[in-house]
Amino acid sequence: MNDDGKYQKMQAEMRLPHLNELKEKFKIEFEEDDKIFEQIRNEMSEKLFMFSERIIEPVIGGIDSFSCMYEQNMVTGAERRELFELYKKIQMLKWENNTLMISPDDKKTAEWIKKTWELWNGEMQEKLLKFSVKMSSAWSDLKFKKDRSAYLG
Repeated sequence: MNDDGKYQKMQAEMRLPHLNELKEKFKIEFEEDDKIFEQIRNEMSEKLFMFSERIIEPVIGGIDSFSCMYEQNMVTGAERRELFELYKKIQMLKWENNTLMISPDDKKTAEWIKKTWELWNGEMQEKLLKFSVKMSSAWSDLKFKKDRSAYLG
């Protein structure tokens, strides 16, 4: 059975997303000679972890960058905790992904694809969309104070 057939069989058994949905959502271009499960996992993990590292970590962790100096003050404690809960779920998937890179297993990879798909299309999409709109608005509304207070120390 070829990889497409293996995927379609697991898709039916485990209610995985259709290949066309994955192609569209994650911009996957399948290569004929690669293992399909590995290709899907690699593409999904790349996009998933990009959001974690470029969007969530700087805001919840205070990475030293110019934008972080401002963005740290644009987020409430409750929002930071909510992002951290999402971050924990992504980190769990990241370590499962590492395990699958070390010890490939099509069935476990299919389970990982399903969990990642559900997180991406559910909680992650909803929260990061809301968060991105808020941050864009916060940057748009950012004003510098005109008066500088004198140091009286």
